[in-house]
Amino acid sequence: MWNSDKLVEEFLKFFKEKGHKIVDSSPLIPGDKTLLFTSAGMVQFKPLWSGEMPVEFSRAASVQKCLRLSDLTEVGKTFWHDTFFEMLGNFSFGDYFKEETLKWGWEFLTEILGIAEEKLFISVYTEDEEAYNIWKEGIGVSEKKIIRRDDNFWGPAGGRGPCGPDSEIFYDMGKKFGNCEFDGECDRYIELWNHVFPQYDHKENGRYPLKNKGVDTGMGLERLAMVMQDKPSIFETDLFFPIIQAAEDLSGAKYKDNEKIFNIIADHTRALVFAISEGAYPGNTGRGYVLRRLVRRALTSARKIGVEKPILSELVPSVISIMRKRYPYLKGKIEQVTLIIKSEEESFIETLASGISILSEIVDAAKNKKNLKIGGEDAFKLYDTYGFPFTLTKEIAEEEGLSVDEEGFKKEMEKQKDRGRQKHEFEAEDKIKWEIVKKNESKFVGYDKEKCESEILAYRKLNGDFEIVLSETPFYAEQGGQVGDTGIIEGEGWKLNVKDTFPSELGNVHKGKLEGKFKISKVSAKIDIERRNAIRRNHTATHLLHKVLRQVLGDWVKQEGSFVAPDHFRFDFTHPKPLEQEEIELVEQEVNKAIIKEMEVKTEVLSFEEAKKKGAVALFTEEYGETVRMVSVDDFSRELCGGTHLNNTVEAGLFKITSETGIASGVRRIEGVTGYSTYKWMRDMENLVQEMEFLLDIDRKNLPKRIEKTLALLKEQKKQIDKMESKAADTRVKELLKKVSKIGNYNFVAAEVEGSRESLRKISGILREKMPEGIGLLTSTIGPSVFVLLFVGEKLTKKLNASELIKKVCKIINGGGGGDRRRAEGGGSEVKKVPKMLKEFPEILKKELK
Repeated sequence: MWNSDKLVEEFLKFFKEKGHKIVDSSPLIPGDKTLLFTSAGMVQFKPLWSGEMPVEFSRAASVQKCLRLSDLTEVGKTFWHDTFFEMLGNFSFGDYFKEETLKWGWEFLTEILGIAEEKLFISVYTEDEEAYNIWKEGIGVSEKKIIRRDDNFWGPAGGRGPCGPDSEIFYDMGKKFGNCEFDGECDRYIELWNHVFPQYDHKENGRYPLKNKGVDTGMGLERLAMVMQDKPSIFETDLFFPIIQAAEDLSGAKYKDNEKIFNIIADHTRALVFAISEGAYPGNTGRGYVLRRLVRRALTSARKIGVEKPILSELVPSVISIMRKRYPYLKGKIEQVTLIIKSEEESFIETLASGISILSEIVDAAKNKKNLKIGGEDAFKLYDTYGFPFTLTKEIAEEEGLSVDEEGFKKEMEKQKDRGRQKHEFEAEDKIKWEIVKKNESKFVGYDKEKCESEILAYRKLNGDFEIVLSETPFYAEQGGQVGDTGIIEGEGWKLNVKDTFPSELGNVHKGKLEGKFKISKVSAKIDIERRNAIRRNHTATHLLHKVLRQVLGDWVKQEGSFVAPDHFRFDFTHPKPLEQEEIELVEQEVNKAIIKEMEVKTEVLSFEEAKKKGAVALFTEEYGETVRMVSVDDFSRELCGGTHLNNTVEAGLFKITSETGIASGVRRIEGVTGYSTYKWMRDMENLVQEMEFLLDIDRKNLPKRIEKTLALLKEQKKQIDKMESKAADTRVKELLKKVSKIGNYNFVAAEVEGSRESLRKISGILREKMPEGIGLLTSTIGPSVFVLLFVGEKLTKKLNASELIKKVCKIINGGGGGDRRRAEGGGSEVKKVPKMLKEFPEILKKELK
């Protein structure tokens, strides 16, 4: 049996014997900033082609981890498309060329693996006589099995540079996959191994021969396993099928009845495991959005076989079990990967439940109207109200044979942006022109100076404030999460009390209140140094916090945002669940330990590549130039940062976390204080404890016991109240059931009920169970407004929609409402019209039931 591990071993052994250096797979997350993920075996060798690195070897072979999203919507539909795959490849850098690689390829497939020659077919570039003759004359392949194709040409990337023809080896899957002749397009003949020959340099004025010709080949391990294990698809090989079997056990569904769904689940789980194990994290941008999309697509598919709880995280052990021999590091990542995927699943399942229900209604309505397109407004409502991604709406619609009005969706997005813009107060400010004094460049000197002499470059009056741009300034402008400096700028006969500093195209803008009569003169600029020092403490503390979070929680922690002010800071970071109290205490403890070590804080300007080599942490979402500013805390922490910092960690004083909360799926926020602000926070806490001592008339040592006792009493009282409410609800239900009326064959009840919103919900829940073919309208006056609850029995939900009904009903009392087909809530302000609403309800029902 040719299992996947054995295929890899034989491939590498074969090329090692041919004098190739065996190179490990490069990371799935590449150093190349133009790529989200490594997508081919040649990616790690690009510097060798471009001459950026010296060639230490002229022959190489590798098995490369790859992730491609170009065919995402095809995954599951075909027997060969996947997202994550392993590419077997051999490479030549100015060494051997076409004859050697083609003959070795044929030798490996036919002699080492024993694939029958009659099963293999060949394609070459139309004008590549050399490759054609090697196949026909040198290897002995029948000309009937060789086709010429115009698209067998690789590159050049970006329109210029290395490029060349390629030659593909295809495998005949047999007549059951199509009764067709070999043409390079029919699914019966699967592309197995592509050999690319970079031999030209494409320039603006033509194509010229490359000085160093090369070879770049790629063969998908998954397809090779399918061939060697005699399986009808890659998903039935040892690389996928154990995952599918585990998914069958978890779902209770069978693969043979749901192949597409299980294929998607298995493929996407593999991709997630490898990407997350290397530090990628689900999010809303870049590679994070790729992972989020994979989770959502897999869960949407799983829902079709009745899975409404996390399943992908349960499959992580199956993936790692299959791949652990080639990638032993995965074993140490199982807990981390499982945790992150599960958190993402739990978050999306809530969105999915409501979104799918609404989308199903939209799809049904479109089909009933024989409209093959979902409107842009509907797609936007799903996105804006229910958090349902547009890409998912589009994919589900396509599966139902519908399209989505993408232009209409974009228009709705623009309308929303316009509404947002109208709320901004700063548009008018942009129209007020600057008085330009000099067109010199403004320079920030605040890293080294607290004050300086300067000249005015530009100024303007603005809504009672005054704004100035200086030739040199020690004032830091708000950016990178750090607030702008305040202070004083003094000229001849005037003073500007600077309350904010922010960046602009002209330079750092100093905004404040003007005292005296302004005139152009030399100025003295001085920042509020106490405030700046407080900001420094908090900013350096966020760097220490970032490092400690990665040590305590795991290296998946990445900064998502920050805000650094003089009196507090907040730090947003990726993490799949709330921190335990013990974790918070440990983080706090370790940051304080780092502070009292008196570590030196240094900054240096260097190239981006050099900073990366030194281990500097950079944000993937940030754009960095060729040179960057690196802030180092001894050997403890290194980050790219443009903010202001302490000289030594001990200057931060005491560090205290004041809160830890979630702000988005997989993103947590820590808020905290340092220095004098920590003392103030502790003083506030002391005052709070003293107040509790006074109110409960007990000393602080016994406070916890008294609070515990009080809470227990309240809990018991609530239980008694709940019992009483349940009895009252049962009694009220019996009374209401006696008032049930009929419209045709359907029962309905409409009544005003005294009680809270919660008691009405309990009553409606019981009534709905007892009236599967009925409808109920319950209302209660609570304060100055009316609360309305409407339910539709289970057997009537296809005929009636509670959400639509309640809108019509509540319109009578000058209100509205919403919900789903089964249950809806609403209200209105005209209490006097409640009797009219109850009276007209039967007529509204009659119209809906026609």
